[in-house]
Amino acid sequence: MKFYYDINLSFNDVYVNYYEWEDVEHFFRLPMFRVDNIRAILENKVEIDTDYKNIIVSDGVTAVALELIDKNVVYYSSLEYKDELRVNELVAYLDLTLEIKVLDKNPIKYISNIDKKKKFYIEEINKNEEYFIKYLYYEMTGDVLKSISKMKNYLLDDINNNFNDKYYQIYDIINVGE
Repeated sequence: MKFYYDINLSFNDVYVNYYEWEDVEHFFRLPMFRVDNIRAILENKVEIDTDYKNIIVSDGVTAVALELIDKNVVYYSSLEYKDELRVNELVAYLDLTLEIKVLDKNPIKYISNIDKKKKFYIEEINKNEEYFIKYLYYEMTGDVLKSISKMKNYLLDDINNNFNDKYYQIYDIINVGE
């Protein structure tokens, strides 16, 4: 059994790239396993025969951390780039010892950074907070209308059809303060 030490992970019920993590947990030691194909785990609901709650699996190309509840994969975490490279090197010398049982088809769950930002804006706009709508509309157009509903409709349409770098900049100002 090989272990990987001192690793940061972000477990979610969807697969999220490490540069989009919001919450990070530090793990001091996790067991590593080699598998034939990581896609079998990501594309299906699977049961893994192990007594560990958290593991790292790799097919030598892609490595993913998994959180198991009653041997079922419930949460996924990508690995930081340097950790993924190192894990892929280390598992090359491991035997295929992990028993994986496919329970049901489960398409890959993935939320992109753009989708997260769009969701944030849509939720905030749908709260109908007048000052937020006016602020966002002004930042995007340089103007403010008298009708909140017209500004709201414009913003919702623009977010869904013309999402651009300006929205990222405003998101950073709102959430990070930069």
